[in-house]
Amino acid sequence: MKTSKRLIPAMALTAALFSGLANAGMISVVGTRSELSTISTAFSSYGDTVTQYGDWSSLTTAQLDSIFSSDIVWEGDIFNALSADVQNRMIGYVQGNGGLFLTGERPCCDSHNNSVQAVGRTLTGDTGLLVGNLGVDIFDHRFSTSPTTILTAPNDIRGQAAQHNGPGRVQPTAGVLSDACFITSEGATICTAAAWGPDALADPFGRLVIYGDINSQPSLVTNFNGDQFENIRQFLLAGFTGGGDVCIDNPSLPGCSPNNDVPEPGTLALAALGLLGLARRRAAKQAG
Repeated sequence: MKTSKRLIPAMALTAALFSGLANAGMISVVGTRSELSTISTAFSSYGDTVTQYGDWSSLTTAQLDSIFSSDIVWEGDIFNALSADVQNRMIGYVQGNGGLFLTGERPCCDSHNNSVQAVGRTLTGDTGLLVGNLGVDIFDHRFSTSPTTILTAPNDIRGQAAQHNGPGRVQPTAGVLSDACFITSEGATICTAAAWGPDALADPFGRLVIYGDINSQPSLVTNFNGDQFENIRQFLLAGFTGGGDVCIDNPSLPGCSPNNDVPEPGTLALAALGLLGLARRRAAKQAG
């Protein structure tokens, strides 16, 4: 079958965008909790260059500049509120096509949860997003039926046990039925982890994961051959939420199918967004 000449440049750009998704990245891990050492080691096992920092309040301007020039920022400074500067940097980072992992927690940490909630509401446009502020342990954790690629690529983890350990709430306005919600708890009545790709963010660039627990994060790495951590890593680099039937309409979109990494022509618009996002990231790094 012949390929339209008009598609060839676009397909070449798409290939350039997605060919490096599995490549090593620059990772910044922020926080002093011991669980984060396991996360850093896991990133290193993929060949990523990992720098682990102290809590946000201890960091210099130069360190913050370096952190927000990374491909992924994974934070676990759960006891402290985020400063306005750090919140603004997080927002600009995701809007520049970065992959941001934020940690919610219970019942200790609602000052931090409130900061995470503010960042999440700005990035997603969901003014009803709730993070924390329940004050109790939450149990009966399982992966949802959301179409988000964090559950299916490169591993289908929907049949595995969710690893939460009494996490805090991370609930979009649509609750457990939201495409973004990928872990449900309390008999599928509360959402405790959510992920948004560029198709679900207010500014269609970057990736955001808010995960309502720090204690269980090492089990993402050590259980089920690390499948769950691998999926989160790939989502932060290349995932889609699945909102608007992204993966249903485009099953060969990278991240939607573990068996096919070649996008159909119908995904070129999303690829163009990705390329523009990469340009934003490069411009931000050069400006820094």
